[in-house]
Amino acid sequence: MDNSDIAITLVLISAFMHATWNAVVRAGSSRFITLAMVDGTALLICLAALPLVNVPSPQVWGYVLVSVVLNTIYRLFLIKAYETGDFGQVYPVMRGVPPVLVALVSCLVLHEQLSSQAMAGVLLICAGIISLTFVRRMTAQMFKPILMAVCAGAFIASYTVVDAIGVRASETVLQYIIYLTIFQSIPIPVLAFFKQRPALAQAVCGQWRVGVMGGVFYLASYGLVLFALSLDAVAKVSALRETSVIIGAIIAALFFHERFGWRRMLSAFVIVCGIILIKVST
Repeated sequence: MDNSDIAITLVLISAFMHATWNAVVRAGSSRFITLAMVDGTALLICLAALPLVNVPSPQVWGYVLVSVVLNTIYRLFLIKAYETGDFGQVYPVMRGVPPVLVALVSCLVLHEQLSSQAMAGVLLICAGIISLTFVRRMTAQMFKPILMAVCAGAFIASYTVVDAIGVRASETVLQYIIYLTIFQSIPIPVLAFFKQRPALAQAVCGQWRVGVMGGVFYLASYGLVLFALSLDAVAKVSALRETSVIIGAIIAALFFHERFGWRRMLSAFVIVCGIILIKVST
């Protein structure tokens, strides 16, 4: 397998893990508290692994800190989106926006050029993802969660580009993963501790298994993406990662009893066609 094949494999595994930990957050009685437990788990794992890597250079520290700010804002929009909207509608919008923005920014900032086949694949994946939003008729009540999801998607695109540069500037991929996760996993648990301490304590005692599972999947999911970003074009990796919406749609149907009909099947077909185009372009 060449680097491109390895990157595709890593990203597709990451997609499954990403949809799973997002479903864990959506299923929690309090999205904020559940996300705090997920981040707390990832924080403890990376603190334990800290002796395995060297301290980053000042340049890498800059990328880590910028990414932390962008990730924290993304998480706040994520919580608001899941508090007001259905998983099956919010998740596709949130994951459909970043690939197009990342493709544009990576072309302008990183000077990455995609072949016509790869670009067509990216656009097909975006179209398939966003079409999942319209499985049901739009109502006025859906405007706010979808707006929150669009904002979250914009910040996903921002931190993806920053992390792509940061991971390539790091001594090792593992170094960037550990330091980034440590610092981006602090804000939400700290906010939960000071704002909702009794609820957090109760959740940790009664739902710690959910937090551990979500945290492990979250850490593994983005760790695999960072490895992939060091191996292949950022726009391709970003688009392939968002195939997690297919798994998200299945999870929404099985566990949240949200509808999975022929429109979602058609969207899935379009996304698969996009994956095939990206694969044959390598």
